[in-house]
Amino acid sequence: MITIILLLAVGTAIMAAPSPDQCPRILADAGVTEGFAPLVAHAIHSLALEDIRYFFKSDATEDNGIPTVNMDLSAEERVLPNAPLMGYDDDFSTIGMKSFDMVMRNMNRTNWGSRNDNVLVRVTHVLHMAELWNKISESYKNIARLLDPKSDICACATDIENNDVLNYVQYLAFKIRYPGITSGNATLTERYITALSSEGRTKRSMDEPVGYDYDFCWDGSLDYEKSRKPNFRKLDFDLSDLELLKNVSEELLDGDDGKAAVQLDSDAHWDWWRNMVKRISMGDSAYYDIAVFMFCMLN
Repeated sequence: MITIILLLAVGTAIMAAPSPDQCPRILADAGVTEGFAPLVAHAIHSLALEDIRYFFKSDATEDNGIPTVNMDLSAEERVLPNAPLMGYDDDFSTIGMKSFDMVMRNMNRTNWGSRNDNVLVRVTHVLHMAELWNKISESYKNIARLLDPKSDICACATDIENNDVLNYVQYLAFKIRYPGITSGNATLTERYITALSSEGRTKRSMDEPVGYDYDFCWDGSLDYEKSRKPNFRKLDFDLSDLELLKNVSEELLDGDDGKAAVQLDSDAHWDWWRNMVKRISMGDSAYYDIAVFMFCMLN
């Protein structure tokens, strides 16, 4: 059904370049869902150029235009404009082992990748993302046979300044850097602000071991037409973390305390984590949305 919708949409492009106001209808006519921006942001937030080349486009360049959360959580630049070359070890032949190696090489860096996670959570995350990208790549191959990268669909999908993809990546960056910042916990927000004011970075001693839950409450079961959408309009993401933290905590309030229900520290607790990872596997409509974005950005 989605393939048929896409074929019809490709044949009904308007002559002039689409405006941001026209894009929601153009994307909807192409079968793209209401959850396009948050789903894309979740899929790309930790994407490396090596992953792009493995799963999507073997000749993708460092100037790929896909924004990602900066893995260096102490850096001023919270979102990178391009998925970076991470330095995977090419002596390993599988993407799983390459991702695992990257986690292990950085396992003692408290300001890398995510905050306060144990190594099992970090490994679970990279393997979950690899599985997600593998699913998306299947849709990508079908879309590549049908979609014109110069179509209005692609013009709208790649307009990350107006379609909220970039805003959602920024949203994720704050959640990853400051777990619980959107929970409504004013004391936690003040702790983060105090740490940044005194040292320019958040000290690990001021963080709590929370067992970070990286699904951010975004999954295929949500009804995006009825769910509350973040209000990005009052936020200038060009400002520094210190300048934005209070506003982010108020404008992007969603009740997420940044904590998983259980620590990943036993086989019994893995049962909860396994089910959570399955739940956030998104589903075919989400894979389609993300594949449209990836194809349009890379071609």
